This record gives sequence, C-alpha cells and structure tokens, in this order.
Amino acid sequence: MSQSAIEIARNAARFLIPEFVLLATAMAIMTASAFTRQSRKVWCAIAAAAMLLALGNVLAQGSIKTEAYGSVVLNDHLSGSARIVLLLTGLVILGLAHEEPSDERAGEFFGALLVINAGAMITAAANEIVLLFVGLELVSIPTYLILYLSRRHAASREAAVKYFFLSLFASSLLLYGLGFLYGTTGLSNLKAIGYLLEKLPGAPQPQLGLLAIVFILAGLTFRVAAVPLHFYAPDVYQGSPIVIAALLSWLPKAVGILAMARVLTGVFATKEPTDPLLQKAVILCWVIAAATMVWGNFVALLQTNLKRLLAYSSIAHAGYLMVGITAAFATDSRPGSLFAGTESALFYLVAYAAMTLGVFGLLSAVLADGRGVETIDDLAGLGWARPWTGLGLAVCLLSLAGIPPLAGFWAKFEVFTAAISATRRDGSGIFLLLAVVGMLSAAAGAFYYLRLVVIMYLVDAPSKTAFTLRGGWPVLGSAAACVVATVGLGLFSSPVVEAARLAAQAALSRPAPPVAVADGDLAPRQFVRVAGD
Repeated sequence: MSQSAIEIARNAARFLIPEFVLLATAMAIMTASAFTRQSRKVWCAIAAAAMLLALGNVLAQGSIKTEAYGSVVLNDHLSGSARIVLLLTGLVILGLAHEEPSDERAGEFFGALLVINAGAMITAAANEIVLLFVGLELVSIPTYLILYLSRRHAASREAAVKYFFLSLFASSLLLYGLGFLYGTTGLSNLKAIGYLLEKLPGAPQPQLGLLAIVFILAGLTFRVAAVPLHFYAPDVYQGSPIVIAALLSWLPKAVGILAMARVLTGVFATKEPTDPLLQKAVILCWVIAAATMVWGNFVALLQTNLKRLLAYSSIAHAGYLMVGITAAFATDSRPGSLFAGTESALFYLVAYAAMTLGVFGLLSAVLADGRGVETIDDLAGLGWARPWTGLGLAVCLLSLAGIPPLAGFWAKFEVFTAAISATRRDGSGIFLLLAVVGMLSAAAGAFYYLRLVVIMYLVDAPSKTAFTLRGGWPVLGSAAACVVATVGLGLFSSPVVEAARLAAQAALSRPAPPVAVADGDLAPRQFVRVAGD
C-alpha cells in the first residue's frame, strides 16, 4: 500500500470520528444498562453530551481533505451541512423523548437513537456503495428496536412487526439495485461511476442502469414513505407513541433523500436530457411524486385520528420532496441554475424537520383531561386554554400548509419552481404538469391543516376540557426551538438556501481524476485506464 493510500485512509478515519463517538457511546450505554440501573434522564444526558461532542467535531473538520475517487467518505458541503442538521434535529428528538421509555429500557432506547443518528450521518457522507448501504441499515435496524422498546402493548408490537418486514423487503430491493449499479461500470465508488456516466455515455449497459434506478428507487421510497411503499405509515404511526412517530416522520425521510442525492441524482443527473436512461428515470420519479402528493393529501382529508392524519401528511410531503428529486435530473447539471432540484429538496428537508417535529413535539406535550390527545376533536379549545402552546402548534400547522411567510411556503415555492425551471431544459411540459399537480394537491392539503387550527380556536370543548402540559422544559424547549426555526426559516431563508445550493453542487461535482495515480491506489484499474485516455 502506498503512502497516498495510507493518507486517504487516515483522513477518512479522522472524518468519521463524530460517528465513532456516537457508536461508541451507544455501545457503552447499552452495555452499562445491563449491569447498572440508572434513570432515563441519566442515559438521555449522556446521549445528548455525545451528540454535542460529535457536533463540535463536525464543525472543526474543515481542514480534512478527502479524495473523491479514492475515499469511502466525502468531506464536502453536502456531508458537512447534512451532519450538522442531523445532529441538531437529533438533539431535538432527544429532548422530546427524554421521558418516553421506562427506566428499565432507557439504556437500549437512547443507545438506539445514537446509532440511528450515526447511520444517517454516514449515509450523508458515503462515497461507496457498501458504506452507503451500511449507513442505511444503521438507521433501519435500531428503529425496529425503538418501536418495540417504547411501549410493550399490542399496537406497538403490531407496528414493529409491520415496519420490520417491510423494511427488510425494501432493503433487499435497494441492495439488488446497488448490485446492478455496480454492474454498470464494475466500480463501487459513486463519484467514479458518475464520472464515467458523464464522460462516456455508452460505457454502462443501459439495461443494467435502468434496473439499478428502478430497484434503488423502490428501496428508498420505503424510507421516505412515498408511493408505492407508503402503506405502512398510517398503521405504524398510530401504533407507536407520538414521539416515535415524530422520529419516523423526519429521520427516514432525511436519510432517503440524502441517499438519492448521492446515488441517483448525484450519479445520473449529468447525462444529456435526450439520454433514454435519464428520460426513463424522470418518468418514474414523476409518477412516484404525483401519486404520492395526490394520495397523501386527499386521504388525509378523511382522517380524524391525529397520528393517522399526520402519517398521510408525511406521505404528501414525501411527494413534494420527490418533485425536487424529479427536477434534479433536469436542472442540476446546468451551471448557475438558480432553482436546482437537489437544492430545493435539501431546503425542503430542513424546513420539514422544523415543522413536523414542532407539531409532534407540541402534541406530545399536551394532555386533555389527563390523557394524550388522539383525535382532532381533542384539540377543541386548546388555543384559548393554552395560548402559547396553541400559537406554536398553529404556526407549525400553517407552515405545513404552505402559508406565507413561514418556512413551509418557501419550501414548496422552491420545489415547484425547480420543476417549472426544469421545463426550460426538457421542453416537453412534463415538469410544468408536475408542478401544477403539486400546487393543486397542496391547495387541497391545506384544508386539513386549517381545520385543526379552526378546531383549536373556534370550536368549544364539549365539557370544558382541562388542558395540562407534560414533559417539562426539555419537551417544551425542543418544541419551541422548532417553532422559532419555522418562523426564522420563513423570514431569513437565504443562509439555508445558499447552504442547500452548495450542498447540491457538491453532490453533482466531478473533479478531474488523478491521472498520475498508480493502478489500484485510488481507483480500480478500469477507471484509471478509462479516465486517463
């Protein structure tokens, strides 16, 4: 092994220190909890300290250089911004969940949360097919554990079993697709695959490329809860504690979109718009996005259970995210593109994190006559009985509906504008039609969010319901941070938009390959030979 390869491995290990910190802390918590009995607050505090330590390390990693065609991870704007957002939202979820598990199961619960966060961060930085899959599984496997640990009753067991089997099926589809992606070029390095697809349009087998896109999308639609692998969400959300539903509404979506940015749009979007493979990818994503938006919004109109309503809302927002991914195949490769598809999807992720965690957090904090709120009618009179709680919940719901000037409005504006701008490159009108479908669906979806606000302020509780709050300052502080972020992103979105633009450019960048590298050091022999010609 040459010195350059050793340096690459050393830099990759240094870069992954935050993930190692989370994984080591998780193992320590899970092991110690088997031999010592501590309260859940102790384990939660240790998990929060590990996340803060990891966050500090991420912020100090600007000087680490990673090789695009040799390193298994990338230290670029996408990985940097995504890891910061994932750690911040991880701290919010810790605050919301600090009283969720019993003391007997708290060690395993908070250890699993750390592993999930580490897996999401690995996915954001992965530059190898195998490491990407490992990151995704580090999110999925602890999720099974959390679904079972939170509450041991029939509904939670049913939710855990449904999620377990469907997740295994989705992971199998994804792994099958990644195998086809490897078969197109004989490479596992994602940047190298993208380089060959861009420079040598005839290099991959078109049939293998299409199969790769189909199966990878099938595997990742489960994680974002998009059609056709969306049907688990309502039952799993309803059978889980509301804090776990909050986790499922955000983290799997973030991981799925980040994986798409790395392995789909980051690899295929540089091909010419007339390329048959790219056209088929656009049509497939178009169908998924349109069906997901329409189904999620219109079925949500029929729901009265709050968690089922929010599950269908989550499906609808997966559709909006898929609009950005669809547009990414047509807009990301244009230099200076103002509303690139990947950029809009990444900005939407940040806005959606603030909105949805705010809603779930505030709902988890409210007790109506000593019990948690379950139906939309349980919210009657909340706005007047608990003015600040009602105001925060109303802000997040209006943002989910896309009411200006909140974060949700600008998030929808970005993804729909990305689709419209893609029409100029494609010329077929298919992207414009997708934007129209999305806007009509969003208009219909605004009804059920506004209905909740109306119930809170304009409908009297049937028996003068006494609303109380639970969870203490960690829950209320985490929910308040989400409300502030929702308003702040709406009023001052420019820094986040710029960060999303830089992250999208990083996902698509194709640096010149090192032609002076010895065979086998930074890339397989085939890639070095082809790239050097």
